[in-house]
Amino acid sequence: MCGGHHIVGSIVGEVVRESRRDHGEHRSQYEKPQPSITQEVKLMYARGDIDSATYHRLLEMARSGELNWDDLAEIRRGASVAPAAPTTPAATRERDTDIVRALNRLYQHRTRLEASQRETEQVLERLEADAARLRQQAETAAEKAKAVADTDEASARAYLEVRQEALDRVQALEERITALRQDLARIEDLRAELATREAELKALEAREQLAELEASIREDLLQK
Repeated sequence: MCGGHHIVGSIVGEVVRESRRDHGEHRSQYEKPQPSITQEVKLMYARGDIDSATYHRLLEMARSGELNWDDLAEIRRGASVAPAAPTTPAATRERDTDIVRALNRLYQHRTRLEASQRETEQVLERLEADAARLRQQAETAAEKAKAVADTDEASARAYLEVRQEALDRVQALEERITALRQDLARIEDLRAELATREAELKALEAREQLAELEASIREDLLQK
């Protein structure tokens, strides 16, 4: 969202409080707001007088009885200092740039994670194949050492050295294999987090679109 939107949204609370102090209002209990105040807030949003954040905040204040006509007048004057960008009906509005930017970054992260996952899986497959080959090599060397142990002690020792070297390499590979499997588990966790965040952003975007559509519909109904 643009900087003006954030400015307008942040000054709403201060404007309302200052307006109350200027008019000497000290209400211990708020009366239920008239529907016309809530309707005016929606019309202000439909006309583009206020942004989405301000719209939702004012609706909450109106529904809790914390908003009156003097407050709305002050907010209009405050909004003129940092005007909100005009909104359009949800059917034709452009998507929220902050949400789109965040979703694009999520897509980029997901693409990189998927590439990392494929690469890790390929390396893991090669290492597992190497480990299997070395185990077979160690087993074969052990069998040969046993076969010549009674007739050729030197050859038996050589076969046993080959066996031990193969087993040492298998152990080193197994450590790397374990680390790669942990990396794959971390990638899956990160992908799940990205999916959750993506769903949250899309839900937020849908909520804003619904709010704008509601304001547009109500304005059209009032004009008939």
